[in-house]
Amino acid sequence: MSKALVTGICGFAGKSLRRELEASGYDVYGVDIVPSDEKVFKTDLLDREATKDLIGDIRPDVIFNLAGQASPIISWQDINLTMHLNVDLSVNIAESVRSVAPGTRMIFIGSANQYDMSVSEDGLIGEDTPKVSNSPYSISKNAQEDILALMAKKYDLDIIMTRSFNHIGPEQRPGFVITDYSQRIAQLEAGKIDTFTYGNLNSWRDFSDVRDVVRAYRLIAEKGRSGNIYNVGSGESYYIRDLIGILVDMSPEAQSKTVLPERLPDNALIHYRGDLSRLKSDTGYEPRYDVKETVSSVLASYRALER
Repeated sequence: MSKALVTGICGFAGKSLRRELEASGYDVYGVDIVPSDEKVFKTDLLDREATKDLIGDIRPDVIFNLAGQASPIISWQDINLTMHLNVDLSVNIAESVRSVAPGTRMIFIGSANQYDMSVSEDGLIGEDTPKVSNSPYSISKNAQEDILALMAKKYDLDIIMTRSFNHIGPEQRPGFVITDYSQRIAQLEAGKIDTFTYGNLNSWRDFSDVRDVVRAYRLIAEKGRSGNIYNVGSGESYYIRDLIGILVDMSPEAQSKTVLPERLPDNALIHYRGDLSRLKSDTGYEPRYDVKETVSSVLASYRALER
């Protein structure tokens, strides 16, 4: 039985990854701020010695690093913390593996927010698309990749990195477009607010069900090539206005008390989506879940919370 360590295991993607790994026969351990059970540890991964002790005790076959600061907007609120959580923490993991578990494969999760999508004329974003430095978050993730690639080369470490596109699901917290509008609609239905206004919904982006994303992470751990960077997403582009329209169509209150912006023609905007050629070729990955159904499930979860 392979042993996995998941940092940030109690977060949105971490919970789904744990379920995916356990269903696939892994012995799963985790690290998070608040331990949920006897296999999840409260370890400060910014503490180099504590990180080394944890990895030395568990001796995992693979580490999935989902810990860190994941929001470009929040990254401006505490730039130092963003750099610590996304760069220093990752370095501590890699140095600890080098010291006490040199055979461990490490999967570090990055983001499509690292890409300069404006340079793409057809919207297809491959791993060779130029990167952007437009927030402390993107800079921290780019620095994370650069230092880990350097360490992997110098110390012969088994490191793979992802650039993951938007993923959604019922357990996702507010702060993202689908969850924010789901929460607002649920609050409207519960009588907690009278109405709300819509922001700019005019963009096309790659969205996936989180269950597809974590299955991709598992497949990368099992079949991915050391040193590679993999796009993880659906490979499909969705108009954000249409996804929010699904939520509105489910709610008579939202239809009567809010005004959804008019829909632009399909050819008015670039349809940005991830090029998954490398991921599919190396791992055999194919998405399984219907994103539009996932959007509906997010609203259902927020309705239950707001009752």
